[in-house]
Amino acid sequence: MDTVERHVTLPAELDEAWTLLTDPDDLAAWLGREVALDPTPGAAGTVVDHDGTRRHLIVEEVDAGRRLSWRWWTGDDPQGEPSRVEITLIPAERGTTVRVVEELLPTPAAAAQARASEAWSHRLLHLEALLLVAAAVRG
Repeated sequence: MDTVERHVTLPAELDEAWTLLTDPDDLAAWLGREVALDPTPGAAGTVVDHDGTRRHLIVEEVDAGRRLSWRWWTGDDPQGEPSRVEITLIPAERGTTVRVVEELLPTPAAAAQARASEAWSHRLLHLEALLLVAAAVRG
């Protein structure tokens, strides 16, 4: 199975980083153009990427404040190019490290891995920007 892994260290405490990752008002600022994600095991949701790709998801595991995982896929068939995403928050010396691992199921693997890799790089940049704006607003 191919895996894409990315991480970023945010200058934020664990609780603040978790809120940015899961708050409905912040999700569309970093995860996709449109996002419906309820961080509750078994909850269904959708993510529409900035390029218009629609992904369906099912939340698998939640360890509030620490870890969130889901399976997602494009199209209407849960067997259509599914992958598993796990986001882990790790306390760091200068804030919180957000680690994202997406395990891709065998499909045209190289193309799928390239798309996932690029998408997570963009999402984490958006998450960083969201945190900086939130910090600026708070003063």
